[in-house]
Order: sequence, then structure tokens, then C-alpha cells
Amino acid sequence: MTSLDQAPHPETTLEHYPWIIVRFRCSRCRRYADSRLARLAERFGATETIARLVARFHATCPHRPAKRNGRTMIRDEPCGGYCPDLGSTIPPDLPPSLSGLTLIDGGKGDMLPAEPSAPQRRRRVGGDDV
Repeated sequence: MTSLDQAPHPETTLEHYPWIIVRFRCSRCRRYADSRLARLAERFGATETIARLVARFHATCPHRPAKRNGRTMIRDEPCGGYCPDLGSTIPPDLPPSLSGLTLIDGGKGDMLPAEPSAPQRRRRVGGDDV
């Protein structure tokens, strides 16, 4: 069973998928699909795994390796379909205001000065400085 501490993986079933939204993306073309977990469970069953859903997403991709008639297509780039939320413990539909603060690397030496530096005085060329 997947909890909020444990990230979903390809063999996670819809019954144990922790997020409400299931997202699919293709890295080769600009295709994407966002679907609600309840709709997917109703259509494919609660025992369907994320890996099988990604395979269904592959089946409709124009860069898929095989055609419907079983012939292998010769493409430079195969389908790049994936689920971007696998391996993440942060839900995809979490509002940014609820995500909390993030700690970034750096120290006191990396900080910028609080006060601006004094402006440099311009000097005239060829004249007396007063």
C-alpha cells in the first residue's frame, strides 16, 4: 500500500495511487493527458497498474514502435510516453501556497549587501577638481 511518504512506482495499482490526478506526457511530441483517478478506476478497474496505463498511452502515440496491423515502424525516435508523477512524493494538484517553503543552498557569504554602495562621483576631464 502506498502512503504519502512512499512515492508511486510503475507497478502501483489505481487502488493504491495516492493522487487524485494521473498525468501522462510524451517527451517526443507535445501530447499529454490528465485524467481523474476515479474515472480511470471506473473504466479500467482498480487493479490496473500505472505501467499498463502508460502502455495504453503509448498505443495512441504517433511515435509508437508498432502499427495496428503489427508491422514495425521505422522511426528515429520511439514514443517517449511517461507518467511524470512516478517517484514524486508531492501531489501534482497541490496549490503552490500549500507546498511550504523550500530550503536553498547557500550561506551568509552568498548574501547580497542590504544597503546599496555609495555612488561614484563623476569627474571632469581636463578641468580642475573642486
